[in-house]
Amino acid sequence: MPKRKIKEEKPKKRMGKKEVLIIPIIMGGATLVALLVSQLAPPPDPTSVCLKNHEIETFQLYPKIEFIVDGQQVLMPDGVGKQPKDGHDCLRPMHTDNVGNDMHVEYIRPIRFTMADFMKIYAFDGKTITVVNNSTGANVEQVLTLADYDIQYSYYSENQEFTKVPEAKDVPPFTTEMVVRAELTSK
Repeated sequence: MPKRKIKEEKPKKRMGKKEVLIIPIIMGGATLVALLVSQLAPPPDPTSVCLKNHEIETFQLYPKIEFIVDGQQVLMPDGVGKQPKDGHDCLRPMHTDNVGNDMHVEYIRPIRFTMADFMKIYAFDGKTITVVNNSTGANVEQVLTLADYDIQYSYYSENQEFTKVPEAKDVPPFTTEMVVRAELTSK
């Protein structure tokens, strides 16, 4: 009977430099592509985002904003931040839910919105805002042309007083307890 030859096991082939380096090179390339894409296509401006639904987002704030026109307090109308975009209804992350001083901030993540961001939405045309005067007991809407007024912004600070700031961008980011005041004085 013929003898069978026993196959000898060949030693496992060791990985060469190419095989060792290929995975880190691919990961580095993917990271580079992701960075380039994020720089070329940055995320949208949060003030221009339309919310899908109301009061479902995880981040919610309710700061107060007081508007005083020529010494008389007025209110914000319902519908601030509910302007159409591309022919569809659009609810912005900063909006009012009813007539008053309460502004509602809601977004998918914590974000630092400021009074300057709110004014981009409130004065969406960059020229006018609508306020509600209820000094007679009835809510009367008035459209104010911002160019006709000097605006002094202030916020209620830890000093237990309103701290004046030169511009809306100088007001700190909104918090739930925050009170911001915008005093409009006719020129």
